[in-house]
Order: sequence, then structure tokens, then C-alpha cells
Amino acid sequence: MSMKVLKFGGTSIENSSRIRNILGIIRKAMRDSSVIVVVSAIRKVTDLLLESAVAASKGDAAGYKSMLDDIERLHSGLVHDLIDASRTQEIETYLQVELTELGDVLHGVCLLRELSEKSSALIMSFGERFSARIISGFLRQEGVDASYVDARSMIVTDSNHCDARVDVKASAELVKAWFKDDGGVPVVTGYIGAAPDGTATTLGRGGSDYTATIIGSILGADEIQIWTDVDGFFSADPKRVKDAYALPFISYGEAMELSHSGAKVLHPYSVHPAMKAGIPIRIRNSFNPDAEGTRIGRPKKSDAGIERPVTGLSSITNVVLLNISGSGMVGVPGIASRLFSCLARHMINIIFISQASSEQSISLVINLSQAEKARKILEKEFAAEIVSRQIETLTLRKHIAMIAVVGNNMSGHPGVSAHLFETLGKNGINVIAVAQGANEMNISFVIDSHDEDKALNCTHESFFLSRRKVHVFIAGTGTIAKSLIGQIRDHSITLRKEKDLDVVVGGMANTRMMALNDDGIELEKWESCLKPRDDGKAVGDYVERIRSRNLHNTIFVDCTASGEVAESYPELLASNISVVTANKLGMAGSWKLYETIRDAQRSSNARFLYETNVGAGLPIISTLNDLRNSGDKIMKIEGVLSGTLSYIFNELRKGGKFSEVVRRAREAGYTEPDPREDLSGADFARKFLILGRELGYRLDYEDIECESLVPEALMGEMSAEGFMEELSCVDADYESKTRKAAESGMTIAYAGEISEGKARIGVKMLPLSSPVAGLNGTENMVVFTTDRYLDTPLVVKGPGAGGEVTAGGVFADILRIASYLI
Repeated sequence: MSMKVLKFGGTSIENSSRIRNILGIIRKAMRDSSVIVVVSAIRKVTDLLLESAVAASKGDAAGYKSMLDDIERLHSGLVHDLIDASRTQEIETYLQVELTELGDVLHGVCLLRELSEKSSALIMSFGERFSARIISGFLRQEGVDASYVDARSMIVTDSNHCDARVDVKASAELVKAWFKDDGGVPVVTGYIGAAPDGTATTLGRGGSDYTATIIGSILGADEIQIWTDVDGFFSADPKRVKDAYALPFISYGEAMELSHSGAKVLHPYSVHPAMKAGIPIRIRNSFNPDAEGTRIGRPKKSDAGIERPVTGLSSITNVVLLNISGSGMVGVPGIASRLFSCLARHMINIIFISQASSEQSISLVINLSQAEKARKILEKEFAAEIVSRQIETLTLRKHIAMIAVVGNNMSGHPGVSAHLFETLGKNGINVIAVAQGANEMNISFVIDSHDEDKALNCTHESFFLSRRKVHVFIAGTGTIAKSLIGQIRDHSITLRKEKDLDVVVGGMANTRMMALNDDGIELEKWESCLKPRDDGKAVGDYVERIRSRNLHNTIFVDCTASGEVAESYPELLASNISVVTANKLGMAGSWKLYETIRDAQRSSNARFLYETNVGAGLPIISTLNDLRNSGDKIMKIEGVLSGTLSYIFNELRKGGKFSEVVRRAREAGYTEPDPREDLSGADFARKFLILGRELGYRLDYEDIECESLVPEALMGEMSAEGFMEELSCVDADYESKTRKAAESGMTIAYAGEISEGKARIGVKMLPLSSPVAGLNGTENMVVFTTDRYLDTPLVVKGPGAGGEVTAGGVFADILRIASYLI
């Protein structure tokens, strides 16, 4: 008959209903197998035991007694909920005897004000002893031939009481002797063993997994099942990476790497016994027993699927980087040996090792609780070298995290490391130290703990372990923003299907309202998500909230016309947050602001795109940069970059008075409510200022020669309606200009030109063959005359204004950055 070892964790037996639930799991397993059950302490009991021991060691008698009462109430409550009144006496008597012993040990610790590792291990052993006794009694009551087994009688360890190493050979003899007679269901205490002198030892947190795999491997079980509260091994911690998913299969090696690097689903030492015996381990969810879980073992044909280089990620947070360095270490034999031997003698656990090829430095990651101890013993060990300056620094760096990228298929797969570090770099994550084994199964790196979630998420996405996403935060809720949200919403399904991309709008804000949701604002009802901003804070607060979230692949989108928002670009770029802007007041702002933005862009891994600043959805800036970057010399740029003024002069060519054309444009919504804003040419001038700066000219707004179409007499204090009534005073002048141009076979247009470092905008006479003369409606046009495009200039033409067109250009910039980031 086959055999299965079933281990149940603390959450699986937390209360009476969950213990009843595992009864069904055990009975199902018994249908075709003999069963051995291994149990942890009931959830929170191990913590209570530890806290009571610490309280006792501090002389806090009231504190440890209060916790002892909590432990008694918890277990007595379980007995009364699970066991019939006629059967409770035996278990209650046992509990009282054990609780009395526990109280005596704690009393002794309190009197001595000393908590030795031996006493600590004994105190911690009671949790599993209580749970195994209660569960075995319950199973017997329910007709299962169960028996209580104290693992101290069979698991032999060394004398390192609180993190003991198992003597497998000695344990094997006792385990085989104990289980030589088949029959019944033994309920074994996990986590605990006994030193050679018989004193209690513990196998470290999560050690019940280890107990199960030791027993299973010794007895040759067909399968070892670890029942917990999750559906298996996940591609990453689902509490940190929301798109993490349960892995149907991982190899023994991958499971060991992930467990040693922080995956809490399995004890780090528990894989080796099963691997050595060739026994599969299956991680199962006791709350979802129908789920298949994760099988750990050797691959089968049925495990074949999409082969990715990376299987999963794990991390250890809040650890310490110990760095020892000095030029005197170079070429000196024995430094590393002394370092590791010294730490081993003092039981300092090393999680990560990285050494420079020059031998000038060695970096180690250790647990925070052992950091100061490690520093002191190493300062003592290398005292002579420190005095002689052979070793110059011995430092501890706190608040760091270690992340491991694990996968069997990484071996021999070129580009994995390059892709990993490129992804981290694009998200502004500084890698402090790196280690990779020769088997190429694990790349581990150390970063600031502040960046841990960001690193896990962007790495998870970059290796296609989940759908890739960018987090978009929008400033402004006007016409452009509304159109942009509609386009993102309407195109989202296509992006997911064709590009495997989610554009997550995580925030929106204007001067009065704000909405923030890291999981994404519901775009169908985004306006109702906006809440009033009672704090009176404006842009700075919104930007700080975005920065503090520290999300991966973050893009700030400026749909305002605010100078204050534009001034925030350098801070955003310095935080490695990419920026897409339709707001001209950054690139057309003061030269100082322009230089600050450019400097921030050059020193950041974030992207800064502003295509819509000049031509709305037209590819004008990208065309200019492509020409320059490919070595073409741009001699002249001409064009019309105002949809309003383009419309006005296109209509004048057809005949009509200037004032009437302006009135029709205003009624059609082509102008601002006060047409003087358009007729001043200021917006046109800002666009030409941006183009001039793109050409490398040092220009300020005042350097642009811009002819205003607002008559001088109408520039003063006057309402928009009053202005429109008086505008007819220029009709005769424009009629005259139009007539003279026609007589010469030409036409007039409000156009601009940049050449030889000068920018000029105004009313010009142009030949009818000019591309500008062919414009219709509100079309914009830019004409590039270059070395390559000398006889036939390069023309970019199309709609240059409008909410939908501009939003489309902004959306295209967002997708360009998304392609760069992921």
C-alpha cells in the first residue's frame, strides 16, 4: 500500500472548524494510502510562547502569566469545541500537566532573568505538543485510529537548540523502528527534535515542513503533502505582486533556491531529504482542497508548457549588508576562509555572498538580529588588519532587501541578466550587490528595501510572468484629459490582447479634486471617483503622493496649461518617473527651467516626451529629431502652427472680411473665448520657440519675432464682445493685402520661419505653389528644408489642434514609453 505524509500548518488548524476540515482531507488520503500526519502549533501559539519567554526573562511575571492564560484558553476552547464531554478528561488532564510544566519553566526563567537557548527551545516545543495531542484525540473520536507521537523520540539533532541540524542517520534508525508496524494514523509533532542528551531542540521557524520530509524520505513515502493556506508555490509573493500565480510544477532545485531566498511556503531545508529520496512534495491549500497545488519534483512530460527562463521570484526584506574591504586583502590567502570560519563558529547565518574579482571587498547579507554580533566578532577577528589598514572598512548597511530571480531554464539562456538589470535600471532601482551561482539557476541582488515591491513587480512583468503594465497619473481633467481617458478605456482590450499591456490610470487631479487608486481608477465613472481636496495643497502634494507610491513603470501625464505643473518635471524625472506632456510651459518656459528639465532628463533613466507641444498629434518633434540624429542638416523650418490662424487665413483667401471670419471661427469653437489670445500669436510663438530649441539654438520667448494680429488700439482693457465689435477697423487693411497678393499671383498667410538662429512669425506673401497655400480648414503644416530634402522639402501636414487629436498624440507618447520600459 502506498504511503503519504500530510503536514498541516498553523493556519490549517487555527480553530475547530479548520480542524474539522482537515479530517476530510485525511479521510480522503486514507482511501488509497497509509497516512502519517505532521502538525505545526496552532496559529499564533508559537509567537505567544516566544513572547512569554521574553517577558519572563525580563522579570515580567504578570506579563508571562497573562500570555500563559491566553495559551490555556485557546487550547481548552478547542478541546471543548471538538471533543465530546465524555472524552475530554484525558486530554484536559494532559494539557494541565503540560501547562504546569510550561509554567514552571517560565517561572525559572523569570527568577534567573536569563533565557538560554536550551530553555527557549523547551518552551517553544509546547505548541506542537498541544496541537498534536488535541488533533489525535479528535481523530480517534471521529473513528480514525490515530495516535500521538512526540518527535523528540525519533528526530535526533545537534545541540544547537534553537536552530538545530538533524542527524539523519541516527534519526532514520529511530523513525524506522517507530513506524515498523503499519496501521493507524500517527499524529507527529512537527518542528521539534531532541539533542543527544535528550533535551528539546527546534528546527527553526517553519520546521514542521522539515519534519515531514525527513520522515517521508526515511520511510520511502510516495508523496509528501504540505497543507497550508495558499494554492501552492507562487511566481512571487502574492501580497507584494498582485499578478503572481500558483505554479503547477517546480523542480527540487528551484524550490530550494526560492525557499532559501525568502519564499515562506516551505522550510528551506525541507526539499533536500525529499530530493535525495526522489519523493515528490506537493504544496496544497487546506481551504481549497480541490486545487491541485504545486508539485515539487522531477519533471514529467505532463509538466511541459511555455518554457520561460524565469520560474519565480522571492525576497528577504529588512536584512543587513555587511561589507569588508581594503586594498590589503588583494592576493592575501586566507582572508575569506577566516571570515567565513569566524561567522560559522558563532552560528551567524550567511544569506548572500558577493566578492569582487580584485579580492578587494567581500559583501555578505545576514539577518538583522545577528548584524551587531557579526560586526563585533569580525572587528575582533581582524583587529590587526584593521589597525594596519590592510582592511579599511567593515560596515553594516541596513534597510536593504535581497531578491532572487530563479529558474532552471536560465542556464544557457543568453540575455537574462542583461534584461533583468535593464529593467531595474529603467525603473531607477539601484543594485547594491549581485551574486550568481555557476549553475545559473539563481541571480540574487541587493537593493534598498524601499524599492523591493517596485523591483519585484517590474521584474515579474519583464519576464512575462504576468501582464505588463504602466501606471499613469494624469494632471488636469479638461478636454484633452477627458479625451485621453476615453481613448485608454476604449483601447484597453486591444492593448491587452495584442500587446499584453495594461495602461492603469492610478491617479487624476486638478486644482480642486483628486482621485488615487494603485489598482486603477474605474474609467467608466472616473469623474465620480474625484474627491474634493480639502487640504488646500496643489501640484506639489499630488507629485509627492505619486513619488511616495514608488510604483514601477510610472508615467506622469500633464494635460494642463499650468506653469506650476511644468516646474515639477525635474523632480519627477529625478525620481525616475517618466513624463508625457501636452503643456508647452515646460519646453517653452524660461531658459533656466528648460535647462533644468534637460539636465534632469539626462541624469535619469526616465523618458520625457512632448510631441503634442508643437503639432498636437502630428509627428513634428520626432521628425525633426530623426533628421538631426541621422546626420541631416536642417537649414530652415517654415510652417503654420496654429489651427485657429490657419482657418482664418484659409477663409480670407475665399473672400470675406477679417472680422467676419474671426467671428465665424469663434462661433465654431476654433478660438479661445477671447480671440485676442489666438490673434496675439503667443501660442504659435511658443511652438516655434520649442522647435528653435530643438535645433540647438539658445532662445527665450522674447527672441521670437512675432507679429500680433490684435490692433494696437484694441489691446487695452476691453471685453471680448467689445473687441469683436471694434475688430472691423482692420478689415480694409486685410482686403488690401489680399488684393495685392492676388495681383502678384500670390496669397497671404500667417506663417513662421526658423533659420540661422532666428525665428520670425507674421503675415507673409507666399507663392501659390507654396505648400502653405494649399492648407484647408484648421490644418497645420511644417516644412523642413534640409541637405537631403533641399529641392523637395519634407512636409508634415494634418490637424494640429483639437482634444481628440491632441489626446491621441499624448496616448501615443504613453505607449512609446511603455515600449521602452517593458
